[in-house]
Formats: sequence, C-alpha cells, structure tokens
Amino acid sequence: MAFDAGVNQYQAGDYAGAITNFNRAIELDPRNAKAYVNRSVAKSQLKDYAGVIADDTRAIELDPSDAEAHVRRGAARIYFKDYGGSMADYTAAIELKPQYQLAYDDRGNVKMYLGDFSGAMADYSKAIEFNPQDTDAYIFRGNAKSALKNYPGAILDYNKAIELNPHYATAYYSRGTAEFALNDYIGAVADFDKSLGFNPQYTEAYNARGNIEYNRKNYKDAIADFDQTIALNPNFAAAYNGRGLARAAQKDYPGAIADYTRAIALNSQFAGAYNNRGLAKFKLKDYAGAIADCTKAITLNPQFVDACINRANSETALNDYGDYLAAITDYGKAVGLNPRDVTVYDSRGSARFQIKDYDGALADFTKAIELDSGHASYYADRALVKFHFLDCDGAIADCNQAIELDATNANFYNLRGLAKRVNKDFSGAADDFNQALEIDPLNVDAYACRGLMKDCLKKYDEAAADCSKAVELDPKKAGGYNSLGFVQNDQMQFRPALDSFRRVVSLDPMLVYPRFRIWLIRVRLGEPEAATAELSAYLKSLQGAQANDWTAGIGQFLAGTMTEEDFLGLAKTSGRNPRQQNVQSCQACYYAGMKRLLAGDKDGAITLLKKCLGTKEKGCQEYAGAAVELNALKK
Repeated sequence: MAFDAGVNQYQAGDYAGAITNFNRAIELDPRNAKAYVNRSVAKSQLKDYAGVIADDTRAIELDPSDAEAHVRRGAARIYFKDYGGSMADYTAAIELKPQYQLAYDDRGNVKMYLGDFSGAMADYSKAIEFNPQDTDAYIFRGNAKSALKNYPGAILDYNKAIELNPHYATAYYSRGTAEFALNDYIGAVADFDKSLGFNPQYTEAYNARGNIEYNRKNYKDAIADFDQTIALNPNFAAAYNGRGLARAAQKDYPGAIADYTRAIALNSQFAGAYNNRGLAKFKLKDYAGAIADCTKAITLNPQFVDACINRANSETALNDYGDYLAAITDYGKAVGLNPRDVTVYDSRGSARFQIKDYDGALADFTKAIELDSGHASYYADRALVKFHFLDCDGAIADCNQAIELDATNANFYNLRGLAKRVNKDFSGAADDFNQALEIDPLNVDAYACRGLMKDCLKKYDEAAADCSKAVELDPKKAGGYNSLGFVQNDQMQFRPALDSFRRVVSLDPMLVYPRFRIWLIRVRLGEPEAATAELSAYLKSLQGAQANDWTAGIGQFLAGTMTEEDFLGLAKTSGRNPRQQNVQSCQACYYAGMKRLLAGDKDGAITLLKKCLGTKEKGCQEYAGAAVELNALKK
C-alpha cells in the first residue's frame, strides 16, 4: 500500500519519496487523516512549513481530536511569526490532551517570544508537573526566570537540569548566563568552560565567555574567545561587536571600527554596534562620523541613553566652538530617559557653562551633587560656576568639599587659589598653587595661575618665570600664554603680549578677555580699524546667552556699539550680587579709561582708571592693569 510505503521511506530518511507515497494514499482516500498527518511530518523534515500547516489543517478537519496535529501546526506557524495562531494551536492541544507536556513547553516558548515571561513560567511548571524528568522544561523555566531578573531562581532550575543530565552543555551555558548577570564571573566562566568541554562547537558559550573576560578587563582572552566564536560562525554579529569593544579597550580604535562595521553589515539593525563605532570614531576625533553613527543608533532605538550621551559628547567637540546647544538637547534626552544618571547632569552642566548659561549649569551641578554627594569633581564644577558669579566664598566652600573628598587633585587647589586671589587672600592663594605643584610638579594651570597672582602683586619677574614654565610644559595649552600675555602687557611689552594673546585665542577660541587685550594693543599700535573689525567679527559669532553676557557688553563697548554711559551702567545692572557688580565696575572703569586714553583723553582716562582702583578689587587683572597705566601716566 502507498501509505505503508510512505512510512517505510520516512523511516529510511527518504522524505521526498515518503511524501510521494502519501500523496498517492490521499488520492486513493482523500479522507485519510493519517496520510495527511504523516505527510505533514515528512514535510517538516524538509522545512516545508507552509505544507505542514496545510496538511495539519486538513488533518484537524478530518479528526478534530488530533492534539499532535495542533502542536505541529503551532510549531510551523512560528516560522511565519504567526504567534497568535501558534498560541491558539497549543492551547487547543492542551484542551484536547490536558497532560500534554510538549504542548505546555511549546506554548511557553511562544509566550517567551511575546514577552509574557510569567505566563511562560507557568506553562513550563505544568510541563515539569507532568514530567519531572523534563530537562528542557527546567532550562526553559530558568530562562523565563532570568528574563524576569530572578537569577537565583533561574540557577535553581539550571541546577536541576544538570542533576538530571550532568553532560548537558546547554544547562551549563544557561547557568553561566545567570551567574554572569549576578556578576559571579568565576562561576560563570567555570560553567562556560564546562559547557565547552561537552560541546567544543558551542559558539554562544565562547561569545559569553568573551564578554566576561571583557568585563574582567582580560582583553586578550576576550579577543581570543571572540576569535573562536567568529571562526565557528563568521556571521555572528554580536561576536564582532564584542571583539570591537575589547579592541577599543586596548585603544586599537581602527580595529574596533572594522569589527563594528562588520557587525553592522551582518545586522543593519544593530543599534549597539552603531553606538560603539561612534564612540571609537570619537576617540579618533572623527566627531562628524561619531555623530552620524550615534544618530543612526538613536533612530534604531530612540530609548538608547548611551547613544544620546555619546552624540552629545561628540557635539561638544565638533569644532573650535562645539555645538553646545545640540549637545544640551541630547543630554536633556538622556536625562528624560534616565533621570538618575548623575554623569549626564554633570556633562550638561559643563555644556551650559560653555554657552554661558550659568544658572542652568549651577542647577545641573547641584542636581549631580544631590544624586551623588561623594563625587569630588561635581563640587569643583559647581565651584567654577560660583566663581564666575564671583561668589568666591561659595566657590571656596565647594572646593573645600572637593578637597576633603579627594585631596590628591591638583586642579581643586588651583580653583580654590583663584577664588582666594579674587578675594585678595594672596597668601592663601599662593599656598593653594604651591600645594597643586607639590601634588603635580608638571601642572600647567598651577604655574599659570600662580603667575597671574604674582602679576597682581607686581612681582613681574617671578610672574613671567611661572608663566614661561607653563608654556614650556605644554605649548599647546592656552592657559600659560594667557597668563604670560597679561604679565607682558603690564610690563608694557605690547608686541610680545599681542603674540601671546593671539596664541591664546588660536588654542582656545572660547577665552574672551584676551580678545579685549588684543583690541587695546592693536589700537595702541596704530591699528584701530583692523582691531575693531576683528573684534566685531567675533561679536557677530556669539549666540544665545553668549551674545548677552557681560563680556559681550565689554566687546560691544570697545567696538563702538555701546556708549560709555550704558556700559558703566551695565556693569551694575548685570551683576547678580554686590560683589559681581563691584568687580564688573572695576573692569568697566578700566576698559572705559583705556578707551579714553587711546583716544587722547588723558584726564578722562585718569579719572576712570582711578575709579577702577577705587573698587579695591586687587585680585582682578583690570585692577593691576589700571595701576600700571596710572603709574605710567605720572612719568
């Protein structure tokens, strides 16, 4: 008979021949349910899942009590992502056969696909109830528990699976993944090793072990495991991504980029690989490329916090000025997605500081401290904002807290020294700068800051020596040239001072006060039109808060777009506290006096420069400059 021949051929592994005979059996008897059932089974071996569905559907029509036909059709429907239909079939099979263990297992798997982990766990428990020796059911239930982050419970199930089958590689692998989630790296590695001992071709185990070695900072071992994963499966996108991370950790950014690119080629929806490639490009200073990759990652996953942060970091570094507005927007997205990520507040505060949104920066740094009061740099960052507001006492208090938390950071002493200098505590400032140099004898900022302080004390030779040392230590850092320029200016060395200030703005275009000194020197040297054109071009580049800041007012006054009366008034009205108002008045009187002096109004200049000294802001460079100019006018 055709049916019996089909069964024999199936048992012999001739599935195509079996199907031919079952076709004949159906032609002879179109209501032969068993022929449809057996043809379905043969088609499943040939992965003809559409055929399986068609045959099992007919078998069920002929025999509605056939639970196995529902299970097969349910399994075939998964290949077409018809999870609802699959669920319905498994449920029908269970209704027909309430103790059908396989139907519970399979329905549990569908529920896992659909994210119903609790429902899946319930089905696996039923399967175990009907067959306590069902090793796979324990593994499946363990996976459901892991998905619910119940890792200890998952490990108990994996333990039971191993007890039932001590040579089951999947059970060891699964237990290793749960241990990995609990940061039990030693236990996880041991289980992955055991898994690979039973199945040396287990690509997922190599990949998982590579991830652990990466987390343990054993980057060479991690790369070796990812290499093995890729050798076994060259299309394993996650392994390329993992190897890229390990290479990036070794600062092999080109190699990392190559791996991330391969991962993306294998999986164009791999948001993590795009983000990681963006980060590697950031390290290579390809900021535009980094932004493009992070943007793609965010497009694929709008909830990707790290991609928002990495794009923001790239935006701040994009060019000489940085796209801080875009960065602030991205940091804001990250805050919205994870309001407890303290580092984002600190980063956004720094970006806001750059665009002179000092109130926003102050709020962000304060929030960072609220979330993590044990992080020294957050206090230092807030101190810098307070220093800008000339709340020097508040700045010193925050620096004190930063130093209490970390007494080894030289920059905290530098910042406190600056605040003490403006507070006219020159001895205390000197102690802080000296302490910074004791901690870090090569600290450029400490030499530059100490040089400015000595300039205020008219110790010009010592000041010049400190500033020159700063330049010598790092010729590509603006701070040393900035301080040296002020010292040279106060010694009436205008050409050298001009060169120094020009180096400052080329190295750090965000520094403002050197631009005003450039204007003064150029006018003094007979270049008023060129000086004003240069300053005006800078003023036109300012946006947002930068265009309305006090320093923008200084530039507008020097460039001739603000009257002296308005300028002197602005010094008072724009200060947020009496101390800031007084320092700004000191600055305003200096610049107004210098502008009169350069215009030939000696008497007017003397009056204003004396008013500058009358503020008694001896820690300001404008005060020092006014004293120098008045002394020169007496000669």
